[in-house]
This record gives sequence, C-alpha cells and structure tokens, in this order.
Amino acid sequence: MMLCLLLLLVPLCAEPVAEERTTWLQSEVIPEKSATLQIASRRYEHADAPGQELWLVGVSHIGNASFYNDIEALVADADLVLYESVMEEVIRGPSGETPEQKREATEAAMNWLAEVVASSEARAGAPAVSLDEVEVRVLEMDRRLVDAVRAVRRDAWGHPLGLALNANRTVLVSLGRDGLPGGLDEDADLEVVVVIPEDVGQVEGIQEALAQALKLDFQIAVLPYERPDWRMSDMTWETLEGRFQEEGIDLEGLSGMLEGSSLPAGIAKMFLRILPSLDLLTGGAITDGVKVMLVELLGREDAMEIALREVGGAGGRILLEERNEVVIADLQGYLDSGEYNQIAILYGAGHMPDMGERVEAMGWTESEVRWLPGITVDLEKSRLSPMHMTMIRTSINRAMERLKNQK
Repeated sequence: MMLCLLLLLVPLCAEPVAEERTTWLQSEVIPEKSATLQIASRRYEHADAPGQELWLVGVSHIGNASFYNDIEALVADADLVLYESVMEEVIRGPSGETPEQKREATEAAMNWLAEVVASSEARAGAPAVSLDEVEVRVLEMDRRLVDAVRAVRRDAWGHPLGLALNANRTVLVSLGRDGLPGGLDEDADLEVVVVIPEDVGQVEGIQEALAQALKLDFQIAVLPYERPDWRMSDMTWETLEGRFQEEGIDLEGLSGMLEGSSLPAGIAKMFLRILPSLDLLTGGAITDGVKVMLVELLGREDAMEIALREVGGAGGRILLEERNEVVIADLQGYLDSGEYNQIAILYGAGHMPDMGERVEAMGWTESEVRWLPGITVDLEKSRLSPMHMTMIRTSINRAMERLKNQK
C-alpha cells in the first residue's frame, strides 16, 4: 500500500538517487512541531545566453494548496511553461502530407473532439453552442484539455471546425480541402455526430481520491494548464504503449491504477473513502498519520529505488529517462527559436535528478534553489502523539528493510 501511494504521489516514478546526485525531495520533521515534505525548484543560467534562465520545478500530484500557489507564483514571469502529460497523438492537431493522410488525421481529431464535446454536454445537461463554450466547459473536467481542444479546432488544411445543431444532434463539421460547403473527393465535407454515452459517470482517479481523503489539493485541478504559455511536453500515449510492448511490460495494469479502474486502485480508494469515518473516531489522527507516512517515506533515498521494482527496470527507464528525452528535445527547439528568455519545466519531482543532469550537460549552471513545502502536518494541533510518530517511523523502516531484501 505504501509503495502504491508513493508511485502515485510523485509522478510517475524516479530512479535511485546516488549520494553524489542533487536531492529534490527531503523530509523535515521537527518533533512535536511539524512534519513537512519539501520539494525543490532550481533556477539555471547559461554562460553563452546572458539574460536567459531556466527553472526546473519539482511537483507532486497532491499537496498543500499553498504549494501550488507557490508554484504558480514561481513561474508567473516565465515566457513558457512545459509540463508533463501523456495523451493521445491526436491532440497535437491534425496534419499530413497526402490528401488521404490529411482526411484521416482530420477525422481522427474530430472523433476525439466529439468525445470531449459529448462529455461536456453530459456534464452540463445542455448542448454546446460553440467550440468556445466547449473550451470553457472542459475547464471543470480537466484543465489540460483546454490546450488539447485548441490544437484540434482546425482541420489538417488549417480551416476551423464547425459545431452545428442538426435535428437535436450536435455535429462537428470540416469543410474539406477547399474550405467551402459541399464538394467532391478531397473537397468533400466531413461530419462527425456527437453521441452522448448512456453512462456519463466519470472514473475518479486514485490521485484525486487520495487528495480528497487527505484534504489536500489535486495538481491537475488547480494549476493553470489552460494558459496559452503552458505547453504539453511529453511522450504520446501511443509511443509509451509501443515502448512498453517492445519491452514486454504490461502497461494496462499501471494505467488502470493511475486511472482508478484497476482492482488494486479500487481497494486503495475504498480505504481512502473510510478515512473520514476513522478521523471522526480519532480526531483526525488517521489522516495526519497517512500524511506523516508519506512525508517520511518520500524523504528516503531508497524508497524510489524500491518503488521502481513495481514497474521493472526497463519500465522505469521508459517512464523516466525516455520521457525526459522528449522534454529536453522540446526545450532545445524552443531555445533555438529565440522567442523565449524565461522557460520553466514543471515535472514530477522524481524526474528531476535525471532532468537536472541533462540540462547541466547542455551547459546550464544552477544559480538558485527554493524548497517549497509540498505536504505539511502541524503536529502541535494533531492528535498524533510522539508514540504514534515513533510507530510510523519504525513501521516504515521495517517495511523498507523487508522490501530491500526481496529479490
């Protein structure tokens, strides 16, 4: 259970931190005062690019509301914020070289967008009158989707897609190559009907369930991913799935855990649902105990090494190093464009040791570090006693020793 929560809290995983490597996570426990998980953000400068700066901002999926406020303030002056999110290739926008490729890409984008429109209409209880309204509605669904919707609002020929009501049906329309109604072959219109599913229930991800149970904020719900200067920079789902298949690793189990639909995730969520009842009996001690457990666990250098075994060595390299390679390639492209002087990379803290080494290899030098409190427990106000703290620490140490000795 502890390592399941660990994998979910610091997306998606990290490699073991050797002694000589820079630390990005640390626990600060002041007996009978507070227990805090500190997460680092580091600023870098480049000798060959005076005036430019780069921030590597470590995050976790859940944390104090003040933690996300601090992050938003930290990157407020950035010209560009690159963030992690594994999504389908289609959300990068339709394209293609041949007429057939352009029509296929446009139809794929329209099918994806139709599903988003359907979800937004189901939640709102009314049809959307425009794609502008869809963008507003998806803010309540997933703030990252705003950027994706923007990317697929034009077809592969650069013409805007239309949203029309036809006989009480919502229809997405592309006017084809010529951008005019009607036409034949490549100029023919494309239409996709928006079909609202019968089951409109939304699967609650385990990260969101964990945040709610612990009375913390959920990263995806509070950070401003919809801003135009925030850009997705990550592997596509198709690439990630392909790499896992090449290595013979089951990605379905991991994705099910993250989405909250797998059996282990269901068990974890059931435990999280009963936390409020347990808190009523203990005056909040159970929730505080789980938070302290996470603070203690994430502050250990060997915790990430053990957590990697849940995915396997090749899986860890894919989730960490290969995804980082995508970010670094995007970063270099944006730097080469000459359009940006202040760039921030906002990624899971587990990615940052490797990410830091990569930017230093590009010639960047660390010039500042800020430690932001990600999760804090006020022990002065908590029902947790010093004995409870000792029990938590002892239990974690024993569990970690057993796990380290497993082959």
